Amino acid sequence: MRTPGFFLLAAAALCLTAPAALRAQDHEPNPQLREVPDDDAVEDERDDPAPVERRRPRGEDDRARARPDRRAPLRRGGYYASVGVGAGSEAVASLGVPSPYVPSRVRPTVNIGFGAGVGQALRVGFEGFAWFNVTGDGALETVTTAMVGARVYPIPTSGLYLRAAGGFGRYGQDLLDDYCDCSAPIVQDYGLAWAVGGGFEVPAGNGLWIGPSVEMIRMNIDGPDGYRERVLNFGITLTFDGHH
Repeated sequence: MRTPGFFLLAAAALCLTAPAALRAQDHEPNPQLREVPDDDAVEDERDDPAPVERRRPRGEDDRARARPDRRAPLRRGGYYASVGVGAGSEAVASLGVPSPYVPSRVRPTVNIGFGAGVGQALRVGFEGFAWFNVTGDGALETVTTAMVGARVYPIPTSGLYLRAAGGFGRYGQDLLDDYCDCSAPIVQDYGLAWAVGGGFEVPAGNGLWIGPSVEMIRMNIDGPDGYRERVLNFGITLTFDGHH
């Protein structure tokens, strides 16, 4: 009778230990299974504000380098030559006393200039100017000047310039008669002359500039019958400076 009781006790102990072993095996990690990330962690990675480098399309860098910088200074050459045409209002006044300029006559004008550039903000050179009027009696009336002048460009990114010049001037009336070969000056007066003005240049090609200009030319004629000569000139100037 003792032997069956022993077997009954062994069977009961086996039934109690088997479920505990199975529960411990369920908690052990399986190395063949891959851990699946949590949905909340995936959402956090998508909302990460870290910058993502954007790849620039091919050729965009070349276009950026080829695009001109509008804020860059305008490039001017080491020398210049200019020619201009316009309309000038000429008038005279008494010398040494305050008096108005009369009469005022608008006639054609021409001007030339050539010289050298000093850096990118200054040009210095020789300038010639002529105001002319063909009278009805076969004579040519002129106001001419020969001066040394300078153009200052105060804004490197703009074609705006200021001008000043000084030298000598002449007022004359010359008879033009080719039939009798008797062309000769009727009146000619000389005096010191100066000019101030300004203008604006726009690039029109390789080394070519064009733009409007305005200036005032003054000349003083000394002597008993001295007078002041004035020409207000408005014109268009074409300048070549050799810069490519």
